[in-house]
Amino acid sequence: MDITKLEKLKKQCSRDEPIFCTNQCPLGVDIKKLAFRIASGDFKGAYKTYSSQVLFPEIISRLCDNPCQTVCIRTKIDEAISVRMLEKACCDYTAAKETPGYYIPRKKKSIAVIGGGLGGLSCAVKLTRKGYNVNLFEEKNGLGGYLRESNSPVPLQIIEIELGNVIQEEGIKLYLDTKIRSLAELEYDALYIATGWGGNDFNLGEGFDPVSLVTKMNGVFVSGSTMKRSERSVLIPVREGIRAAQSIETFLKIGTMGGAAGCHEVIPSRLSVDISEVVKDEGIVPGNFESYTQQEAIMEAKRCLQCGCDICMTSCEMLSFFEKNPKKLIDDVEASMNIIKAFTTNVASREINSCNACGLCKEACPENLDFEELFISSRRELHKGGKLPPAFHDFWMQDMAFSNSEEAFMMVNANGGDKSSYLFFPGCQLGGSDPDYVTNAYTYLKKHLEDEPSMMIGCCGAPAEWAGREEEHAVVIDGIRNIWENQGRPEVILACPSCRKMFAKHLPEIQVQSLWNVIAEKGNVDYRRIAASKKLTVFDPCASRYDLETQNSIRIILKNSGYELEELPYSSERAQCCGYGGQIQAVNRPLFDKIVNIRVEAASNDYVTYCTNCRDTFAAAGKSAVHILDLLFNDDIEVSAARKPPTLTQRRENRIKLKKVLQIETEGIKIALEDEPMKSVKVFIAPEVYAKMDRNFILAEDVQRTIKYCESTEEKILDMSTGCFIGHLQDGIITFWVVYKPEGDGFRLETVYSHRLIIEEVVR
Repeated sequence: MDITKLEKLKKQCSRDEPIFCTNQCPLGVDIKKLAFRIASGDFKGAYKTYSSQVLFPEIISRLCDNPCQTVCIRTKIDEAISVRMLEKACCDYTAAKETPGYYIPRKKKSIAVIGGGLGGLSCAVKLTRKGYNVNLFEEKNGLGGYLRESNSPVPLQIIEIELGNVIQEEGIKLYLDTKIRSLAELEYDALYIATGWGGNDFNLGEGFDPVSLVTKMNGVFVSGSTMKRSERSVLIPVREGIRAAQSIETFLKIGTMGGAAGCHEVIPSRLSVDISEVVKDEGIVPGNFESYTQQEAIMEAKRCLQCGCDICMTSCEMLSFFEKNPKKLIDDVEASMNIIKAFTTNVASREINSCNACGLCKEACPENLDFEELFISSRRELHKGGKLPPAFHDFWMQDMAFSNSEEAFMMVNANGGDKSSYLFFPGCQLGGSDPDYVTNAYTYLKKHLEDEPSMMIGCCGAPAEWAGREEEHAVVIDGIRNIWENQGRPEVILACPSCRKMFAKHLPEIQVQSLWNVIAEKGNVDYRRIAASKKLTVFDPCASRYDLETQNSIRIILKNSGYELEELPYSSERAQCCGYGGQIQAVNRPLFDKIVNIRVEAASNDYVTYCTNCRDTFAAAGKSAVHILDLLFNDDIEVSAARKPPTLTQRRENRIKLKKVLQIETEGIKIALEDEPMKSVKVFIAPEVYAKMDRNFILAEDVQRTIKYCESTEEKILDMSTGCFIGHLQDGIITFWVVYKPEGDGFRLETVYSHRLIIEEVVR
């Protein structure tokens, strides 16, 4: 994974984009936090936030011209939040108004400010709080500038009290009735000129920079209002004063003139907020038409939507499980990639391997952030660097190898030849769930296609892709391609959504269509529905997200069979993973269980799906679910819906059975049914032990081999208290442990477990 690509992905995420209202406010007031605190009744906390940003809360809360309301997202629903009235409420209902209490050592530098309006005062306050000595000169007998005029929106008493308190508390040296005619009258290390609209610029207009507020004189800055700036918002002078203080401090520290103290340029925010389910809620009108009571302010503050982009977090259980936003997860991936280069321990392996690879994040994200590709490519890099724990995906890699082995893989030629116009590829999971699924579907195709199809039973390589194993994946893909070439490049008919996704990505040269499109078009199915009037909910597999043709075909088939359908909130292009995808069970079982539970509770109806992994996952969780082939070819749908999913052991046995059935039907071969010597050990396993084996990815074959090894080598320990033998067998990276006792002509398995440790026996 290229680190520069990771940085690009972080920039692509709009989660940390500015909130619309704060972005529009010249003073950058954190309106989201202000509203949140008022909504919770914390007026003092709201005041603390507000006053620290506006410096003169009593004045600004009466003076503000509400630029934020023009961009409030509630205007798309009803009406904007009355922010200025909330600001005034936090002032009205905070009794003890405290200024920041901290001590800053005084600095030797001295700053002069000309002008006692809000702009000059803002600069003076900010600099004194940084420890600078500030002398403020005002030609009139009071502070506040134009606010002292008769038509001012702020009462004179409030102006004098608040500004007087500021001067006293901050320690600013104030000189009233002092008109500065020449800068030569002053001694300063830096100077800010804030003489108001069209005030004295001391002949510094030439060379003035409206962005940084710097002049041609070193250390001298001038307000944009003095230079008749184009912006006229009442809040601009305060913002300029605050930023001018920052520029002055930079100048005093490093001698640089410049900065971003000038024009209030609003850069549009890329923030996305989902308002699709927001209920209309008109603004609160104060009973006295002037100011809110405390309860009115709380009610109005609760109308604030607390804007933020959390679409991916609410759409993806993996993101919410780790409680990390996209940028933090990308940081973790970046750290992991750097760690690979350093040959040290990986820190984000569990996160990277907890992704279902369903692709919903990209569909849901307004910026199309693709975590599926990010995590799959990260798995590839981890595997290459030897930092991907093999145990995470070992079982499925073994399962893929089994599906493509002599025991399960099979090629059925059409009409005894080696060429056909069609090739049916049901995948490995369809027959693993129920061999009849494959034989019934193949019989249908042979009957309804104009040319008899050939059939290939095997795995498409999805487990290797999910495991980041490029070499093994390439072998499977090349094998499929070679068979397709040898078959005369037929059209491939697919039954598994994951297979179709795999073909589209890695075998684009092959023309494909789904089995369901064929059935929807050809029809002629003897629908054996017992509960035809029953309402069903279609569960679209995540792999079919963009396969709208198949989704439509499924619904045509179901409606033609007489079923009433009810859609999930997440379906079609917003389809969610059942939990199986990405092979996360061995990595993060709690997350897998959480996902499954959410899915089965999403609707009360029985589910019908066209992915056996979805069907069997839901059935294992107790959800009544059927595969669409159950509706088409089974006599009793209720029995099909209640059918327990096969165990992992049974899935392998089903694949072996499928091949044997096909060999008998197509080749007339009599198959020997005797067990292999290794499997000749008879083991009795209780259902609850089988359930434990499935959760730990242990097959009956693994148990048989382990017991056979223990019995043949006498490498076992007798537990005298229970009469049970304990033994182990190391198989690659996995060591199996069994606890068993003799029973009849075989052995009773009491329990079994495995771990990923290699036991080395040292002979002394």
